[in-house]
Amino acid sequence: MSIINTYKPPAVQELTEPAPGPFDVYFNGPVPERLESPRVRLIPYIPYLHSKAFFNEYQKNPDLEKYLPVSWPDYPTFLTWMQHHVLSDPKALVLTIIDRTKGNDGENIEESIAGMIGYVNCAPQNLSLEIGPLIILSRAQRTFVSSNAIGLVLKYALDLPKDGGNGYRRVTWTANPNNQASVRAAERMGLKIEGEMRWTWVMPLGKDGGLPPVDGTRGAGEGRNSTLLSLCWDDWEAGVKEHVEKMMERV
Repeated sequence: MSIINTYKPPAVQELTEPAPGPFDVYFNGPVPERLESPRVRLIPYIPYLHSKAFFNEYQKNPDLEKYLPVSWPDYPTFLTWMQHHVLSDPKALVLTIIDRTKGNDGENIEESIAGMIGYVNCAPQNLSLEIGPLIILSRAQRTFVSSNAIGLVLKYALDLPKDGGNGYRRVTWTANPNNQASVRAAERMGLKIEGEMRWTWVMPLGKDGGLPPVDGTRGAGEGRNSTLLSLCWDDWEAGVKEHVEKMMERV
């Protein structure tokens, strides 16, 4: 019996500006119109509304990219990567983080945008997903923003439908093992370390991943491991939900 394989990688066209008009979030799970706490709002990331404001703040601090397995040296690179590696993936949903204490309850995006968060590797058939990408902009770090944004996506995933959630069983989080701030942030919100996954990323050329390439025979970029953490439904119902809600209320 003969076989064929008609798959072709999608063509990557560099973007210089987001396309206007209706935006298809193209996600395989439910899409919230908004998720809110008294101080933070999460809304679906719409490139032509949010990209410029996000990148203008992001590029002010090169350290934000230190532990990321990507490199965005300019605006077109950022737009192109987001479109072709995240927004076009049906397993991924990106949400814009809005600080409601700024700009008339967050209506002024340039003043109130605080980062992005969302889901990747969403598998509705297994009731599991991963939190990511998570980037808290410098002006919102060491504030209530991180705990509220993480808490909102945890509640939307793990709460039962009668409580406004989706009743998922498992939420994961992966981090650069050297990024202890990310690991601690997850642990503070109730996630538990499961272990370290090896060689999970091929890094952009010139970026340190901690695992040198093997004499060029397996690609040119360095490799990177990932610390894996998780939070499951039984943890959630055994007290982690209440812990998360208290963390969201902290000043």
